[in-house]
Amino acid sequence: MTQVMFARAGRAGQAANAPTEAELPPARPKNPPVPPPIEDSLARLQSVISTVHDPNPRVLAKALGVELVSNSDGALDSAANVLGDVGDLDGNGVAELVLKWWRNSRLPGEESPASESPGAAWGLFLLAWDGARWHASRLLEESQAFELEVIQLFPHSARSLAVVLYAGETDVPYPVVFWIKEHAAFLLWDGRLDDSLYKGQDYGRVEFRDVNGDGLTEMIVTGRADPGLLVFPKNSSRGFEARAVYSWDGKAYVPSRTEYSANPDYTLYRFISALHLHNFKAAYALIDAQKFLQTDQPSLELFKKHVEDSWPEFLDDQVFEAQEISPTSPDDYAFALPESEKRYVYHPTLSGDGKLLLTGLERRTSSVTSDPPRRDE
Repeated sequence: MTQVMFARAGRAGQAANAPTEAELPPARPKNPPVPPPIEDSLARLQSVISTVHDPNPRVLAKALGVELVSNSDGALDSAANVLGDVGDLDGNGVAELVLKWWRNSRLPGEESPASESPGAAWGLFLLAWDGARWHASRLLEESQAFELEVIQLFPHSARSLAVVLYAGETDVPYPVVFWIKEHAAFLLWDGRLDDSLYKGQDYGRVEFRDVNGDGLTEMIVTGRADPGLLVFPKNSSRGFEARAVYSWDGKAYVPSRTEYSANPDYTLYRFISALHLHNFKAAYALIDAQKFLQTDQPSLELFKKHVEDSWPEFLDDQVFEAQEISPTSPDDYAFALPESEKRYVYHPTLSGDGKLLLTGLERRTSSVTSDPPRRDE
């Protein structure tokens, strides 16, 4: 497994090779023209690189009028047109190259840009040498940010290329895997598809690592968990981390195990989830029974009756909301159940011995008048 350039492209300022203001005007109209189709861009690129009969990447970069970068260059600006070395993936002795290129940019020999569109988009292309000339194939059209990694999926075979895309306000990562064959890239697996078993996490990260030193690559996905029954505000300090391991089964990455970070929010989620499933035994294991039930003789049956009498809503199909509390408040783990005319707010207390057991849970009722305060306001 080899990490390559373009790490989190799209986060920095404009680079030296960025399109000019004429190619990328700062003002964007409400209905900007559509950028050139990626098929047209691929044809334009192929018309240039097919005339290059030299395997030297520097010669190819000059023909394209772009900057050549190496793996050691690290993160790059997304606005620049750049050509990067990803190593010899197909084993023919010449490294494959990845081109990130704004599709309305002017190529050498062209009289004008392909489009004056302010809504320009970039594309990712694989450039491979066949022994006589270069060939271009499409990887992806556009994204806000991405990373590239070289991975090994099959023993004693050519390596593959993984592109990790980061989407949305919460930077959810989506991996896409390409197989390199006959000097071209072919889509092998796409974590964005509905039939994929992949689940991205908010503020997440995808990493690849060798399995047992045999060269095969498993995928590690980390990020803030999205448990469903307990919703956490975006850009919030609330929540807990998930770490999922995916293994390659010959056709796709499939989840093999998932672990969660132990913190108070994870205790609350498991408590809510267990009661949602009417699994009183599992919920009981998450409390300090004597303190929670305020008795020297606690029991599972006493706990069950207490829940049924005090909080029947936990046994229904309800979705609770974690509250973002002021940093000065000691009540950092409150959560709520909004209703039509009233709002239930729950104030839990947890043990401080590292076990993170619930020692109490108080429910208060308030009218729905305003949103709770947020840390980022």
